[in-house]
Amino acid sequence: MRTAAIAAILGTIVVVGSAATSTPPDNNRRAGDSLERSFVSKGNIRMDLSAGEYRISGAPDNRIRVDWSVSDPDYLWKVKAKADVRGTDATIATDGPSNKGFRVTIHVPSESNLYVRLTAGEMKVAGIRGNKDIELHAGELDIDVGRADDYQHVDASVWAGEVHAPPFNAFKEGLFRSFDWMGKGAYRLHAKLKAGEIRLHSKTD
Repeated sequence: MRTAAIAAILGTIVVVGSAATSTPPDNNRRAGDSLERSFVSKGNIRMDLSAGEYRISGAPDNRIRVDWSVSDPDYLWKVKAKADVRGTDATIATDGPSNKGFRVTIHVPSESNLYVRLTAGEMKVAGIRGNKDIELHAGELDIDVGRADDYQHVDASVWAGEVHAPPFNAFKEGLFRSFDWMGKGAYRLHAKLKAGEIRLHSKTD
């Protein structure tokens, strides 16, 4: 974050932590857990994610797998994660203690359409062919877009921060910065961040 405006906006964002009040179970000092669901290729996946560090990646098999961890095993019981599947639609939701090193890895079929909302943190997306609609309040968003030729429409914007998008010949920095790109592919990409940095790249960049 290289501008004073980013710091000012970040100062106004309040991240609400887990509100779990149940008695913590004996988790044998485990620092992580996971869940897995069968899911079709080319389906639609909606994610509602609490603050943390996320990796979303494409996998060759038809399943969704969510792995999570915290830096302090005593707080693992506070994590809430679910994945609901209904035909070609899936919903993933997480809620964890962001001040305890909450980290999540989500594997989905490599051909999937994503709709993701993250309160704040760091997110990396790679190895997924399909539409991508991703928004964060504050933090860093890194997307491996694959080939620019695969996209029909790409738009990205930040209220305060930077947008780096070499595959689409775009670089923006400052306040209320955005770009809009049209192509001949099949997919749409929408990326939005209030304060922070967006990086759209391919493996060859």
